[in-house]
This record gives sequence, C-alpha cells and structure tokens, in this order.
Amino acid sequence: MEREFRLRVEAVSSPGIKLQFPHLSLSFSRYFARNFFSILILSILDHLGIPTTRLRTYALVTHAIRGIVTASDNILDNEDKGALTIVNMDGRVLSNILLIMVQYDLVHEVISEVAPNVSVRRKAHSLLMNSLSAVAQEESTEENAVEEVLHPDELLRAIHHYRGGRLLELAFVLPEIIERELAPAISELKAGIYRIGLAVQSLDDVTDFALDLRSRNHNLLRSWIVHKRPDGPMTDKDLVHIPQDELFEPERRFPNATKDIVRFSIDLALEGFERLQEHGYPIDHSSALELVQVLFKLRGARKLWELYVCDEA
Repeated sequence: MEREFRLRVEAVSSPGIKLQFPHLSLSFSRYFARNFFSILILSILDHLGIPTTRLRTYALVTHAIRGIVTASDNILDNEDKGALTIVNMDGRVLSNILLIMVQYDLVHEVISEVAPNVSVRRKAHSLLMNSLSAVAQEESTEENAVEEVLHPDELLRAIHHYRGGRLLELAFVLPEIIERELAPAISELKAGIYRIGLAVQSLDDVTDFALDLRSRNHNLLRSWIVHKRPDGPMTDKDLVHIPQDELFEPERRFPNATKDIVRFSIDLALEGFERLQEHGYPIDHSSALELVQVLFKLRGARKLWELYVCDEA
C-alpha cells in the first residue's frame, strides 16, 4: 500500500515537485509504530470480508487523509513530520499547503474510482470535509495559549473527542458509505476504535505534559491536577513555576494524578478492544492487554506501563 501510495501521489503531483516518502525506508518495527492505527483499522475492515481491491482503496484514502491532517499540524506547530515531504522547498507553510493539495487530489481521484455514482461521491466528499472541519476547529483552539484549564470531563468532551476519537473515525467514512450492507457492523466497530483513540490521546497527555505546559496547550493531566487535586491543591499558576525536569517525569511529582490518567487510559482502551470483540473481531482480553502494552511502548511510555503493573500487583 505504501508503494502504491507513492505511485498514485506522484501521478497527481507536478513533475517539478520533488517528493520524498520517509516511511518507505523505515524498518518493520518502526513502520509498525508509525502506522499502528492504520494497520489496526485495515485489519478490522479485512475481518468484515471486504475484498482486497477495495481494502487497498480505503488504505490509500486513509493514508492521504492522515497526510492532510499532518501537513495542517505542521503549519500550526512549525514542524516537518509525516509520511510525505517535499525536498528542497523553502517555506514550511507553502510546502505543507502543496502537500495538502496533492493528497486531497488523490482522495478525490480514489473516491471517484470506488463510488458508484455522483450522489455517492458528493456524499463521501461532504462527510469527509465535515469531519476534517470538526477536527480542524478543535486544533485551531491552540493557535493561542490556552489559559482556561477545562475540567477533565469538559476537556474529554470538547477537545479529545475530536483529537483522539473523531480523528481515527475519519478512516471509516468512505467504507461506511460504499459498503452499505456492512454499515451497521462498521458503525459498531468504529465505536471501539473511538475509545482506543481517546485512550491513546489521554496517555499522550502524560508523556507530553512538560511540552504542553510550556506551549500552554490543552492537556488532560494538567486538567486533572488542577481540578481533581489527587496530589493536593495545585493551581495552574503553581504548575508554571515547577522546574522543567520535574515536569518531564510527572509520575514523580504527581504520582496519584499520573496513575489516575494511566488507569483511565488502559481501562478505556480495553473497553474499546472489548467492543471490537463483541462484534466478532478476533481478540480476547489477554491479547487486548498485550496490545495496550505495545501501545504504551510505541508512545514512549514504558515507565508508565510498569507503574500500572506495579500498582496492580
């Protein structure tokens, strides 16, 4: 799929734009780490019996949508990450705008191939655009410093609902429209992925705690410490004055709040995998727990997993 993505993107791009595909040179383990959710989602669609040809189509669209979201983040966060880059182009904003255009051209082309008629194509584009707009609206809240610390429940509903859950659901938009007889099953399985995505975003808030505080971004651990106070009274202004080295290991400075978020993340992820199992996906509790452990390692949170294991013992 990755090689096909390269061929298709190069076909819709201009010969004058030199594209680079960093994921093609990754080792198997690093590729798995970067593309875990895409692989999981494709395995779910494969489990439903969708033919390989259409599976590859959905994979291309998923990859391109991820690229669009990443390029948008690059503009907002002043970064150069992603599975597709432009070589030797000055100006991060311009290069990422071109990447958005090229990848949406691919999305348009692939939808035209798989959608049976104009009305279905329009519906697919409309739903994709609506979902992307909702995710983009949430991301735009961090263009300026976030000084209001939302309550954890409100943050999960108003921010992580889009950042963690809805973002992954984008991969199901096209299959739900095209595979109409499978739409109810896809909807149920999508709910499991939503929970797993929300869990991973919550875990990322622990590993990104110091960076998010410095950038004044929304962060569930920040919210938990300020509003729930499991480690004692602490205001947001107090957090600002804590030394950076302590913030990079929040489990030392805020052990109870960190454990709460870790437990919340694991329970939510296991609930998601249980939802998948209930609808026929071949995974049991022990396998799900093993996959959650893998997710912790992939997110650079091995120490946090050990914290959970020790707490359980």
